[in-house]
Amino acid sequence: MNKSILFSTLIFSSAVFADQNLPPPSQNINVQHQQPAIVALTSARPECDNGWYLFADALYWHADVGNADWANLAIVNGDARFTKVHHLDFKWSWGFKVGLGYDIDHDLWDTNFYYTWFHTENSNAIGLSSTAPASAIQTISTQLPATNVFTSAKHHWSIHFSMFDWELGRWYYLSKNLTVRPHIGIKGGWIDQDRKVHGQVFANNQSGPGSGHFENDFWGVGPSAGINTMWILGSAGKSMDHRFSLFGDIAGALMYGHFENKFSRNFTGFTSKIKKLNRNLAVSMLQAMMGLSWDTPFNKDRNHFTLKLGYEYQYWFRQNQFPSIGEIINQTLDINFLQLGRYSDDLALQGLTAELRFDF
Repeated sequence: MNKSILFSTLIFSSAVFADQNLPPPSQNINVQHQQPAIVALTSARPECDNGWYLFADALYWHADVGNADWANLAIVNGDARFTKVHHLDFKWSWGFKVGLGYDIDHDLWDTNFYYTWFHTENSNAIGLSSTAPASAIQTISTQLPATNVFTSAKHHWSIHFSMFDWELGRWYYLSKNLTVRPHIGIKGGWIDQDRKVHGQVFANNQSGPGSGHFENDFWGVGPSAGINTMWILGSAGKSMDHRFSLFGDIAGALMYGHFENKFSRNFTGFTSKIKKLNRNLAVSMLQAMMGLSWDTPFNKDRNHFTLKLGYEYQYWFRQNQFPSIGEIINQTLDINFLQLGRYSDDLALQGLTAELRFDF
């Protein structure tokens, strides 16, 4: 009995003292959750009076295309056979890029809009070999479908490149001598390619002119993104305001576009055209540039001048959608049928790019 009373007394005492350590029901406990501090990285863009800037680029580029082989010269002399493949290499050509930009007050962003133009072309010719033995049989075949063969042929290929870009980005310091500019934007424009083959055709013991024409015209638009980097090497001058840097840029885009393809040929006594080869297709591209940069402020830091010289590379996937035309001969019906296909090759543009930029 005494043990029960003692045990009950201990339980009651523990409950009383426990209640004394608890806050009263009416007391509110305020727990403040602190937000993590937002670190704004120091802006690295040139600061000028009005915030506008102009830039212009001189381009000296070269085009490389897939499926540039266009003709074969076959020489057969008894059991000996020799085949020479002819392909077309593009010339180095000039182009340009011009743009306008503005420094936005909101979070020190910047935006710009620019246009790129480039045109290149070249021709390649093939004829019968003058050094082949007189007993040899020579034939020239091209990408044009025909049951006849050429005795001479010439191929001309041209590329017209026009592209518009809008970007939104922000320059900031990652360290004392390293600045970066991530950016997003929209890329849109067109790339037109034109190919012509003409020459002398030998068919049915007769020789006459023959020609063919291929067109591959693309337009598209889509989102783009990338990053610009500036690796500061050092400064010079009385005020140490002439800055020299290495720069490296990389970007890409995914464009939804439309290909318009046409094919026509005209051989002696026969003319044919093929239409409705158009298709919609998503096309991706990558571009990169690396080089040297020099920049300096002037006019009491009201303006800024930048000069860049680098090597630029653009790679356009699945850009060449030229039709592949074959010919099937039905000897029973004495009818020739055209067999349609399609190439899917890439286009690369590369070369020197020199840029002048003026902030005012």
